[in-house]
Amino acid sequence: MAYIRTKKINNQFYAYLVESKSTSSGPRQKVKQYLGRVYTLEKTKEAISPKQPEPDSSKKILSFLVLSELEKIGFEKKREVYIFKNLIFSPLNNSLTKKNKSKSPKEAIISLNDGFLCSFTLKRISDFKKTKDFNKDAYLLAKHFLEAGLPISQELFVLFYQQLK
Repeated sequence: MAYIRTKKINNQFYAYLVESKSTSSGPRQKVKQYLGRVYTLEKTKEAISPKQPEPDSSKKILSFLVLSELEKIGFEKKREVYIFKNLIFSPLNNSLTKKNKSKSPKEAIISLNDGFLCSFTLKRISDFKKTKDFNKDAYLLAKHFLEAGLPISQELFVLFYQQLK
């Protein structure tokens, strides 16, 4: 079982992917991956809910959910990407990065709706594969949406699941 843990270092929060294993002497956690710095942003406006996407692909539904949440924070579209201060979201490859002065962009995480929106959580949702067990799939997919901080209606969830391969 893997989950996201945050640590406070020098008054900044950083996120890590942690895997928990059961042993005879109790549970043990191991850090699997560093995810990036966590940015806590306040919602500046209530987004006017745009039209629900056409149910032709799960990627469009995911982009719709992410962009509606990012617009509430204050992200604005500039060319192919959405920008807020020094944070950049690219809907083409579902990546959230922080712009640096000289170096390549670093991974960034937004603390959102009791979850963490980042490239890792978005990739986990977009790469989700159906199995034969519907109940297990629905539970796991709903858990991934909650961990990403994306509220999803029941209708959109069903549409998203039906579009998966």
